[in-house]
Amino acid sequence: MNNQELQEYIANNSRAVEMFWDKALVYQQVKNKKRQPARRWNETMLERAADKMLNTFITGIHDKIKMYVKEDQLEPQKSWAKFIEDNEVLDELEEAVVEMEFA
Repeated sequence: MNNQELQEYIANNSRAVEMFWDKALVYQQVKNKKRQPARRWNETMLERAADKMLNTFITGIHDKIKMYVKEDQLEPQKSWAKFIEDNEVLDELEEAVVEMEFA
């Protein structure tokens, strides 16, 4: 499973991606308000920054899970899904995102 597939899986089976992106966007908006008016970003740039934060978050999750998943050559997605379900990764992610604060 690659990063994009993992993100889609998490998004389809929990609210962790949505919650993270919302928090990242709020963080970027707060950060933007501290900039000089002439240097403030538009909404598109803020969304891109939130997307980048989400990509970094997903990459970190992917890299951690990848070490433990023994992929089935014929159906690698099933191996990942089984690991995620067996280890309650989605529940842990949601809890982590709820507690997460950006500085």
